Amino acid sequence: MNKQFLLVFICFLLASCSIKKEINKNDTFKPTTAKLLITTIEESNKSPDWLSLKGKINLNKDGQTLKLSTDIRIKKDSIIWMSIKAPLGIELFRAQLSTDSIFFLNIPKSTYTKAPISYLHEHLKTAISYTQIQQIFFGTIEIPKARYLFSENGNNYSLLTKKKNISFLIEKQDFRIIETIFRKSENEYLKLEISDYSKSEDDFLIPKNLKIEVKASESFSSELNFTRISCNKKQKIHFSIPKNYVESQ
Repeated sequence: MNKQFLLVFICFLLASCSIKKEINKNDTFKPTTAKLLITTIEESNKSPDWLSLKGKINLNKDGQTLKLSTDIRIKKDSIIWMSIKAPLGIELFRAQLSTDSIFFLNIPKSTYTKAPISYLHEHLKTAISYTQIQQIFFGTIEIPKARYLFSENGNNYSLLTKKKNISFLIEKQDFRIIETIFRKSENEYLKLEISDYSKSEDDFLIPKNLKIEVKASESFSSELNFTRISCNKKQKIHFSIPKNYVESQ
């Protein structure tokens, strides 16, 4: 169970990799190529020095739904801290990522996992850095470099790699990505949908509602709704491994 929840946590981080910010362009601006669209999105990226997110998580696996709450605190370019609690407020899991390591506590079992950031590479079978994970929550992730096919579909733009393994759906009105799919094969993929953004007092647009679907040997889906979002307010971050905890095998 410890490893399952750790991997779900990691998959959630990876899955959100396609979120973008709003772009201040006038209504007449219309990109006509994939390169121009990507450049326009990237030029809009900005992120706070601190970010605090609180909300609910629904995890769906094997026909069962687990309802949890989460508290996420981020110090830019330094630490990502996360706490996951049961409905009655009992803390179940705590995780912390730094630029070179990952720590995870399974509180009910009094166990911990301590590993280098390469742990993510080994278990997800893909390269991902601390910076990319950070960008997930800021909504500033870079679109992977590749050759994209550009098209228009109603109120949206579409980007699809020529290998057809990565796709993005982007709103025309404000250039926000509302869906992305990373496909390994026909039956193995990761899909992310973003249905809402919250605008902070400092004009940062932070993803508010996320839906993640992972189709693989262990498939699951997750819905996350942030009800409290705070930018550029210093947060208390504390993480330590209790002496009575044993390392998870």
